[in-house]
Amino acid sequence: MIIETNQAYHANEAVSHSKLEVFRRRPMLYYKRHVAKILAREPASAAFRVGSAAHAVILEPMTWHEQFAVRPEGIDRRTKQGKDEFAAFEAQHAGKTIIDQDEAAQIAEMAASVASHPLANELLAHGFPERSFRSIGKSFAIQCRPDWINLGGCELSGGRPYIADVKTTESLADFEFGSFERTVFRYGYHRQAGFYLPLVSESVAQPVYDFFFIAVEKVEPYGVAVYRMTDEACALGQDETVADLTRLKSCIEAGQWPNIEPTLRELGVPSWYAKGARND
Repeated sequence: MIIETNQAYHANEAVSHSKLEVFRRRPMLYYKRHVAKILAREPASAAFRVGSAAHAVILEPMTWHEQFAVRPEGIDRRTKQGKDEFAAFEAQHAGKTIIDQDEAAQIAEMAASVASHPLANELLAHGFPERSFRSIGKSFAIQCRPDWINLGGCELSGGRPYIADVKTTESLADFEFGSFERTVFRYGYHRQAGFYLPLVSESVAQPVYDFFFIAVEKVEPYGVAVYRMTDEACALGQDETVADLTRLKSCIEAGQWPNIEPTLRELGVPSWYAKGARND
């Protein structure tokens, strides 16, 4: 278990789950971004900024101000005075992520909802936030940084060590197309569990089987739900992760990074277009 800053963690060359997801999308993209380093990372979106700030407030409320600053109201950046005031504010908070007043209010609501949820509160009552774990292999090192880890367990985990991860989502309604359950498999969160659990287990020399998600809505009414990944989902995530790491090893050894496969693809009339054409 390594105590280091988030910046130091991301500066390390080890392969993380997020890097492996880039490789899964396209090996050539991984090569350009993380090997040759000729492609910059995608700029952080407003949603990512809010999510990162919410993580900090929920998991490390005493230190979140070291990473984020709230833009003051009343500064008119169209005027010289306003430009000077904002420049002074930026200089005072150099290196921090700036969020506006509305985002700060949104984040406060999210954090309050998590704090008032009994299951989320139980998971986050004991343990450590943002600890790094790293393993050095023959071909490359791998690393992970769980949002929360509790090696002592709790009642919800049946006394077993566990990892908890905070996720923000648009909706927790089951009937919504973008429901959290769909999001988990759309973005490979089951692979995150499959990546983290073996690495953490190896690092702490004891089995860590349980992986919880604390999902909080980013909009009113800021609902919270707690999920435990089933053993089947974690096993699937681990199998897919091992397959991706094996492919990555092969690409490194061969020095070949596939892009789009050069195969001829048939392009027909999609059903939605055909239906519309018949109605014209």
